[in-house]
Amino acid sequence: MLDPHLVVLGGGLSNFSELYPLLNERVPRSMLSAAKAPRIEPARYGDAGGVRGAAFLNLTD
Repeated sequence: MLDPHLVVLGGGLSNFSELYPLLNERVPRSMLSAAKAPRIEPARYGDAGGVRGAAFLNLTD
């Protein structure tokens, strides 16, 4: 069973700020159980997370 409290969307989806209020409104209505719906938020570093990770990996190797 999966019961996340937070769902983080990264990559290109993190650029669509109008997506998050819509998802946070609709996901609870679409859930099959009475469990609390997870919050849905953009990734902290937006669509640059992969680039930052690659740079960090290069520094640590």
